[in-house]
Amino acid sequence: MLTVSVIIPTYNRAHLISRAIRSAVANLLPGDEILVVDDASTDNTAEVVARCPGPVSYLRTVHGGAGAARNRGLEAARGDLVAFLDSDDEWYPDKLRLQRTLLERKPEVLYCFSDFRSREESGAEEGRFLRHWHKDARSWDEILAPGVWFSTIADLPDGREDFRVHVGDMFTAEMRSNYIATSTTVIRRRQAGAALRFAEDWTISEDKACFARVAGRGLGAYLDCETSIQWGHSGPRLSNSNVGAMVEARLTLLKEVWEPNAEFMARHGDELRRVRSELLLKRARWHLARGDMRAARNDLRQVEHCPLAYRLSARVPSLVARPLLALRRWLKSHAALS
Repeated sequence: MLTVSVIIPTYNRAHLISRAIRSAVANLLPGDEILVVDDASTDNTAEVVARCPGPVSYLRTVHGGAGAARNRGLEAARGDLVAFLDSDDEWYPDKLRLQRTLLERKPEVLYCFSDFRSREESGAEEGRFLRHWHKDARSWDEILAPGVWFSTIADLPDGREDFRVHVGDMFTAEMRSNYIATSTTVIRRRQAGAALRFAEDWTISEDKACFARVAGRGLGAYLDCETSIQWGHSGPRLSNSNVGAMVEARLTLLKEVWEPNAEFMARHGDELRRVRSELLLKRARWHLARGDMRAARNDLRQVEHCPLAYRLSARVPSLVARPLLALRRWLKSHAALS
């Protein structure tokens, strides 16, 4: 049986982390472990973790961010597989059973991930939330590969409806968008090798860089079901970062992960340049909306086939630019309805 090391990085979430730990404990089998890596919290996180049952190890580090905390957990991990759970999220009770079984039955698969549910403290929730991340209208048969029913691979846990499993190469897809959610991911630790390391000098998207490199090392499997819950709360979340920072992170990803790959660039270089232009255009729109015309012009100069409306908007005062862009959006939507 494959053993699992669950890595939970945390920082000042004593009021949230017990829910995450309890959900992980409910998934464990003998030989598994939970590593809570405290990124120098100033609250009573240590006391809360000490009261949690199960094989939970508490590791305290100097404050270095989520990437450094996850790397500390990886250094201490002993399991065949590593699974990641954010300290404000929660797992379904059968999550590890599904993914552990899949990886046992599919030795050619390096890692797997799934969809997730979004839930707010108010009680509002939405299932199948991953589509809001990747914004890809295609089916998973097209994104990754034609799927097979999980029931053809292994027995389903009680109460779990059958779902499709898609196995293929996610490296190119990850260049286009974000498909792999951290709290749904399980990876073969030794086989992933040096790719299984998180950026420590990034304030956001350090998980995306890691998963992109892992995707370049081997096959991934997408389980077309929910295995975790992402909880909304009033505290800070990396996903609340502004558009400018998110785009900058994606541009850095393109430069560090895909552009140095000569074989990839020979096959997909045109598509990478298109993705870069789309990102720059998105950030330029954000700069224009904020009235930062100089920054917008800098981005637009790098956009291939830049729309005339944007070039003009960046050269006029912001009070004029915003109505011009609003008019362009209205004309575009009106034409689509005609």
